[in-house]
Amino acid sequence: MASTRKLPKTLSSEEVEALMAAPNLAAPTGLRNRCILALMHRSGLRVSEVCGLHLRDLRWREGQIHLRPEVAKGRREGFAYFDPHTEELLRRWKDARRCYAAGKPHLFTTLKGGPVSRFYCWQMMRRYARRAGVDEHRVHPHVLRHTYATELLREGFNVREVQQLLRHADIRTTVLYTHVIDVELQAKIRARTG
Repeated sequence: MASTRKLPKTLSSEEVEALMAAPNLAAPTGLRNRCILALMHRSGLRVSEVCGLHLRDLRWREGQIHLRPEVAKGRREGFAYFDPHTEELLRRWKDARRCYAAGKPHLFTTLKGGPVSRFYCWQMMRRYARRAGVDEHRVHPHVLRHTYATELLREGFNVREVQQLLRHADIRTTVLYTHVIDVELQAKIRARTG
């Protein structure tokens, strides 16, 4: 039952902005890491999906990311989408990665050409949270996915659309995000004066 489950934790827009500003885009690792953060925050990808992406999974013309069954949760093939800003970052990383990972399949690689790990992503996010002045204990890969879902609802996407974008098998999982909005509305009503 959805009401007994814990509500997803999210970041404020100010916290997201500070976190996204933390990577140094002039450094190849900073550009790579900023792309990773963007895909979790602006496309709703899970950290395992980001780490498993291959360069060929990006469908540039469609603004789409193919999530192969071996990468996607539940081994269900799916698609995610990227916005123009994320596309620009990804194109920059695609050009930069040639120096480190030419001929390698993974989209996100180390400077030695090996795939970036989930553990690395967790550590990287904690490091950037500290740099951004955000409580590092609240910052982890999945919180960006939660934030993405909540932002979509605030922007007027309906629950079915958010379900599809998050690739949730059960709509009850998606409905949890509406409760985050409900809690915010309740707090606003209580704060009213006069």
